Amino acid sequence: MLQLEETDLTIELIFDCKNEKLKLGEEIPTTIESEELVNNDGLLSWKKIWKINGENISKPKTFIIRKVYDGDEDFAFKTEAQLIAQCKANEIDTSKGNGEDFNNVEKRQKLREFNQANDIAFDYQTIEIPSTGKTKVKAIGDSIKKALPSFQYFKADTSLSDTDTTIQNYFKDMAFNLIKEKVDTDLIEKSVRNQLETVLEKVTDKINDVVKSTEKVEPKISFDWSKLIKTSFVSTSSGDEIPLSSRGDGFRRITMMSYFEYLAETSKTDESQKIIFGFEEPETFLHPSAQENLFDKLNSLTNNGYQVITSTHSPTIVGNTKRENIIHISNPENVYTVNQIDIDYKTLAIDLGIKPDNTFTPLFSTSRLLFLVEGISDVVAMHHQANIYKQNNIIEHTFDELNINIIPIGGCGEVKHWVNLDLFTKLGKPYFILLDSDKENLEQVSPNRTALINYGLSDNVDFYITKKRLLENYIHPSALERLVPGSALAYGDFDHAKNLCKSHPDSVIRARLGGKGVAERHYPNLTFDELRLTWYDGNEDEFLNLYQKMIDKLNA
Repeated sequence: MLQLEETDLTIELIFDCKNEKLKLGEEIPTTIESEELVNNDGLLSWKKIWKINGENISKPKTFIIRKVYDGDEDFAFKTEAQLIAQCKANEIDTSKGNGEDFNNVEKRQKLREFNQANDIAFDYQTIEIPSTGKTKVKAIGDSIKKALPSFQYFKADTSLSDTDTTIQNYFKDMAFNLIKEKVDTDLIEKSVRNQLETVLEKVTDKINDVVKSTEKVEPKISFDWSKLIKTSFVSTSSGDEIPLSSRGDGFRRITMMSYFEYLAETSKTDESQKIIFGFEEPETFLHPSAQENLFDKLNSLTNNGYQVITSTHSPTIVGNTKRENIIHISNPENVYTVNQIDIDYKTLAIDLGIKPDNTFTPLFSTSRLLFLVEGISDVVAMHHQANIYKQNNIIEHTFDELNINIIPIGGCGEVKHWVNLDLFTKLGKPYFILLDSDKENLEQVSPNRTALINYGLSDNVDFYITKKRLLENYIHPSALERLVPGSALAYGDFDHAKNLCKSHPDSVIRARLGGKGVAERHYPNLTFDELRLTWYDGNEDEFLNLYQKMIDKLNA
């Protein structure tokens, strides 16, 4: 008989609790840090351990690491009576000057100060949080658990259907909260209770007539409004209502991305919205273009304060992820290696198949200068701008006439950008980079400028950062109103013009604006006067400055 060795599976999460006030099993608020329920680094360690023996997996046990004082001087989990006894043993007064007793939080602080003043020895120990019982340690553990963010996990083979438990729970909670806000449930419950009690009392009497006196029963009425609610979506394209569970995996995944987009665009208002999302291979079943759409949704979740952890083999997702957010897990010679600090990005790119875009390779032989921009919309905008300025005798040559090829390579924080930039450098071709400032106000330093300088590039020599926030901010609201009547948008230089277009309240106008593709759709239709409204401030033309810097680089 094969004897299988028992092993432990351990998952440990580390949290910075930022001295947030909590009720740790008591009515008086305190903090995890002040109660010393933290590790040596002052962070909360929340650990689960599973025993694994072959195919058998035990229920997990939960542990925390905390500061433990030697002998009888430890007090974190003691009852009020035990705290009073320990204070008296150490000659610590438990009453205030006005005769009121110190509360338990204050008693523990007095004992903590005593231990520190008397150099009582301590160490940091792993303590189990019991899953049952009414002990002090369980009450504290339950309080900590409620304060921790919830974890919504989507496996690789999950359908991401609207029947998924996490999604159902979200909409049930939302509906339940709406019911509590808009409906007098107490009045309804009272009316139903009055109607039922008459019937139930008669049934109860008949039951009690035939049971022993020691086994008498009585009626009980309870209400659970959340169980009345179930949400779903159906597809009606064929004329019939087809549940999403009957559609393909790709369709269901694309549909349920809207759930994540909703969370990304909705202000968080309560503690239940502290969520960590975990996605295993979220790109499964999705076309590369849909993967880019998915990445935008997940990235928007992080911008709205959620944390997103994704395991992926998708070059599209990794290629658009900021360098500092990547963990490279590899398996050279069948040994798993986790690297989060000194990542070799070229090796990572090769592992995932991220390579410089060969689409532009034929252009290299004829290019005199490579004009590197973030996306296709920037390519469209710069070509249009140059053509219009030449037609109005502001410049002599367009970019095409100068053999300046405009190439989209992604934002400066993306892995793909750095891979491409390495290639361009090795080709020995002069290049010039244009990036959005991404600034939220005039005084803010552009994060893109900082990143490029840290990469060793020179401002106004190797790159130019726009004065306004985004390319979309160079489409004047009056021009957008001409192109999309009724849009009636108002935004300044540092408002997020693209998001305003994406979230327009009128769905018809929102579609005509083009969502995140507003620049690509409408910039080519801007007139010379409309371009000058945003590029010319009365003293200098920002586009002419950019154009001249490229001419200087070309002639250097």
